[in-house]
Amino acid sequence: MTARSNQLYVIMRKKISRFQLLFVLLILVCLQSCKDDSNLTKPLPIPDQSFTESFDNYQTAYSKGWRAINKSNPVGRKWFDGAETPNFGSLNYLVTYYPEWNQAQYSLDPEQFSNLPYPNRIWETAFSSQLGSNGYVATSIASSSVINTGFARFDISNWLVSPEIMIQNGDKIIFYAYSKGVSRLQVWANPSNSLNVGNSISNTGDFTLKLLDINPTYARKETNPANAFPSAWTRFEAVILGLQQPVSGRFAFRYYMQNQTPVASTSPDPANYVITVYNEIHKSVIGIDEVTFKSVQ
Repeated sequence: MTARSNQLYVIMRKKISRFQLLFVLLILVCLQSCKDDSNLTKPLPIPDQSFTESFDNYQTAYSKGWRAINKSNPVGRKWFDGAETPNFGSLNYLVTYYPEWNQAQYSLDPEQFSNLPYPNRIWETAFSSQLGSNGYVATSIASSSVINTGFARFDISNWLVSPEIMIQNGDKIIFYAYSKGVSRLQVWANPSNSLNVGNSISNTGDFTLKLLDINPTYARKETNPANAFPSAWTRFEAVILGLQQPVSGRFAFRYYMQNQTPVASTSPDPANYVITVYNEIHKSVIGIDEVTFKSVQ
């Protein structure tokens, strides 16, 4: 083979090799474009957000992000219920009815207060507690002005808002609640994670998903026990629905009482209206315990 023939052969080998390389690259590109990579577009699973809050200590719950927000009209004040000559060595000589959700109180000691109606105002023992019988969170009609101070009616919108968490459709909120009187309790979800609960009785702010409404007709135990708010600890469950996608949000409990009549204006015993007021406040106490948020998996 001549030198010219050798050169031509080498050039042909190079051209063929480049052609083969380009052909192989083209095949690889085609194969890559046909590859099923749909799994790459799927959102990552949300880490388990499940938790339980027992409210054994309200300040501890507050440090975790729980918030009480009272939007009642008008907003109430603290009421201190105690004996004229209490035994100051006892933890039970005084209880406080807060205008917002707060720690439940120890029961007044019936042995100390046997001559007055204090034994009628005994607080329910916690459904479950590692610390004490008052290990739950509670509120009452003291959320608003319960006596006639110029208001013919009062409205209660008292919120207990959870810490910020990731929420998605199917998540469950399980809790236990009781009330000795007429009560209404709602559960709401907020897909924007703010603390905006609205500025009026008819407005719920960013809490736009109503998940549960217990006793919306204000049924009474005396006339409609099947629909009335349970007077013993009872398990309830709400499911988050209506979200377009998982979001950072919150859920909340709303103690909601509309168009209520002030206690003093209907007191059967005007001469002892203070006792009547305390009795009415106490029997309206509503408690929540063992709140469990359960992430869907």
